[in-house]
Amino acid sequence: MSNTHFRTCHLCETMCGIAVEHKDDKILSIKGDVYDVLSKGNICPKATGLQDIHTDPDRLRKPIKKINNRWQEISWNEAFEEVGSRLANIQNHYGMNAVATHCGRSIAHNVGGLLMVDPLRRLIGTQNIYTNSTVDQQPHNFAWYFMLGHQFMATVPNIDRTDYYLMLGTNPKISNGAQMATGANTYKKLQAIQRRGGKVILIDPRRTESATYCNEHHFIKPATDALFLIGLIKTVFDKGLATAGRLKYDITGWEKIESMVSEFNLEQIAEATSIAAADIERIGVEFASAKTAVCYGRTGLSMQEFGGLCNWLMQVLNVVTGNMDEPGGMMFPLTAIDSLSMIPSVRGNYNRYRSRVSSRPEFSDELPVSVLAEEIMVPGEGKIRGLISIAGNHALSNPNGKKLEEAFEQLDFMVAVDPYLNETTRHADIILPPVGPFEKSHYDIFYHLYDTINWAKYSPCLFTPEKPGYTDFEIIGKILKSIVVKRAKNPVKKLFALSVGSLLLKWLSADRLIDLALRFGPYGGGLNPFKDGLSLKKLKENPHGIFLGEPQRALPDRLFTKDKKLHLAPDIMLSDIPRLKERWITNKPKHTDKFDLLIVSRLTNRTLGWMHNSLRLVKGKETCTLLIHPDDAAKRNIKDNSYVSVSSVTGSIKVLSEISDTMMPGVVSMPHLWGHNRPGTRQSVAATHPGVSLNDITNEKVMDELTGNAVVHGVPVKVEAIANSQLKSIEAVHKDETVEEFTA
Repeated sequence: MSNTHFRTCHLCETMCGIAVEHKDDKILSIKGDVYDVLSKGNICPKATGLQDIHTDPDRLRKPIKKINNRWQEISWNEAFEEVGSRLANIQNHYGMNAVATHCGRSIAHNVGGLLMVDPLRRLIGTQNIYTNSTVDQQPHNFAWYFMLGHQFMATVPNIDRTDYYLMLGTNPKISNGAQMATGANTYKKLQAIQRRGGKVILIDPRRTESATYCNEHHFIKPATDALFLIGLIKTVFDKGLATAGRLKYDITGWEKIESMVSEFNLEQIAEATSIAAADIERIGVEFASAKTAVCYGRTGLSMQEFGGLCNWLMQVLNVVTGNMDEPGGMMFPLTAIDSLSMIPSVRGNYNRYRSRVSSRPEFSDELPVSVLAEEIMVPGEGKIRGLISIAGNHALSNPNGKKLEEAFEQLDFMVAVDPYLNETTRHADIILPPVGPFEKSHYDIFYHLYDTINWAKYSPCLFTPEKPGYTDFEIIGKILKSIVVKRAKNPVKKLFALSVGSLLLKWLSADRLIDLALRFGPYGGGLNPFKDGLSLKKLKENPHGIFLGEPQRALPDRLFTKDKKLHLAPDIMLSDIPRLKERWITNKPKHTDKFDLLIVSRLTNRTLGWMHNSLRLVKGKETCTLLIHPDDAAKRNIKDNSYVSVSSVTGSIKVLSEISDTMMPGVVSMPHLWGHNRPGTRQSVAATHPGVSLNDITNEKVMDELTGNAVVHGVPVKVEAIANSQLKSIEAVHKDETVEEFTA
């Protein structure tokens, strides 16, 4: 007889509830949990792929070490001993900054890994800290920090109560909500807005899958979104529609905003963005005149050269129309684990130190990941010689991935915490694989900050992992213990570190920390056994989650700024306006015959970079294609479903064309996180559906100068048809030529 296990799918921000039917140690099916308080039975195709990860023969179960170019299994004790010794020796000999840490995006979906991020940073003691936040997320955090005083004080659109929904650079039909995490099938909420008489508008250089569920879609030239937002804000002030609402006395910088937008001309904005001045003015008036309205944007706004300005101006528009912290506008969830207040160290900071080579400022103890390669490759004091890589395929997800791979090969030592031998971990000396997704418990600490409702849910472990398997929490903890002990030169300090480390690892667990955080959170009862507050026990008794209420007004009380004011016009944001003007208005872009198109990335609802080894998700029609407008294709003699060459200043890739009028003329698009065509990996399914990596043609030298975020959208490229005689050079699968198979 089978049983049903309820948990949260942790593959993305959407946090859909799933019902896992299983018998003994076998998974029979994965379906949506109709009783889940958030998703109510909705799931996307990716959730079913969790079953494939659990059973995948390619997934590593034991540590492996590269010896004479061969991978060999080693014991956990041997692995931890060598990792600690090698990294401690590097730091003792070359300094603390000689070892770097790099965490991928998926660590945010992993409670064990996430709980160890702060201890990792503090105990490793290096300034060379990198995450993929500086690829897709940093501009959001940057704006929140300077406006609200906390980098994770996320503004979440109150989509269930809004009358006017303006979206820029987001595709909720495919992403299922992202920063407005509402469970899968977010498009139903867009339809609900229209059914109650509201309006939904999409601004994007591609007529995405979400456009079908909108009243209007407008093409916009990549990287001009900041100008479009300035046009809307200017209209609001020019028409006398600006209002601060009830936050009138809690805002600073109002006059600076009005002065800044007055310097712009609507016709010049229209010319730069390719959106008519009349449409900009009309949308601005409609937005400000609606009973409730919200402007929302996601990675399309962040992963461009003006990502910081875009995310700031988006919030400014919401504020000056009285839609900040109001029902139907931008609101703030009150999470069951109040990580904003409980961990003061994550509030944020800026420019306390800079990168060694390019002198890029840190933000919240992170350096831009775009400088990682040069910090490894450029000789000199402070050069990175050791790397701890956790939960990320950086070769495919970071700009100029091939150069980053070259850098990895120059490291003295690299350890990867990852369940796969992939395009990144193949460069490691040792790989430490955590247990599978059903072999550990889960509570989503991070993405509850992006919720449209207040709720909490705990997912217990389903299967007991094969001994001595370890979770991410345990692996990172043991790495830290080993490094600290090996780094201690004084025998007394070494013994103390060993004793304390052993004690902490024995008694601390992710579940204990979750329970304490819930008990002392806003819905908890502390340690009082007679108070009916939220606890881990209570969540275990409610496997579908607990609804904690709709978002309520939070400002100004919950602001983290020193003066308890919302800073509408931070000087650092205003200082970047001249760069925007010079780029698009003062010095109008000149046409170039060499790189005459702009490329943007896109998502599919069946794949994520770490899910490409699931056959059910990658089979079928090729999805790694280059979308190109019919006019652009005709000019280049490009036929549909034919191979084309896409070149930039950093390299060239070959990809199948897909001619489509969903693209804005002059703009092409392809998905990111593909490119499983490197030798020396062990991903059987991915190797048969490799695709190509967009990040083989992105430029690590070009980033948002304000925030340090990588630029993926709006990269200048040249697209050419490939003659039949050249097709022989295109190989879908590469034979493993560099590293031989495992030996036990």
